[in-house]
Amino acid sequence: MGRITLRAFALTVAVLAACPVAPAGAERGTQPARDAVIGTVEIPVLGVTQTIRSGITDRQFNRGMGWWPGTALPGEEGNMVLAGHRTARPRPLWDIQKMKVGDEIFVTRRGAKHRYVVTSTRVVRNDALWITDQTEDATLTMFTCHPRGSTRQRYVITASLAS
Repeated sequence: MGRITLRAFALTVAVLAACPVAPAGAERGTQPARDAVIGTVEIPVLGVTQTIRSGITDRQFNRGMGWWPGTALPGEEGNMVLAGHRTARPRPLWDIQKMKVGDEIFVTRRGAKHRYVVTSTRVVRNDALWITDQTEDATLTMFTCHPRGSTRQRYVITASLAS
């Protein structure tokens, strides 16, 4: 059963990564090239600082965090979606379950540092693509596989841009 779930997830990621359209509601405009460095993410409560690369495949996850193409960029209105490994190196989200409402996440791009504050944590099904839906406000959605070592679900953190 685990292989079927992993295979289904891999297929979903491959299809979405190859899809030229942005998630519903995303602004069209200049988008970073696949695998381009978007910036860095710092999660003080986890002691994590990682590079963010454009894309949501193992190529990006094995080098830091991945940015979901077509979603908002740091500091922009809309939903910026980031993902990363929990158990495979570099494991930036190993302890994601320690994050709580009110924790800070900093995303830096082109010298501008943006502070996001966690507003919710939740566990969702592995096919819950609604987490990538765009929002009116500047938000950050960060996710990883859950529980550790399984692709059965996703652990999701939602944060709002703080002024």
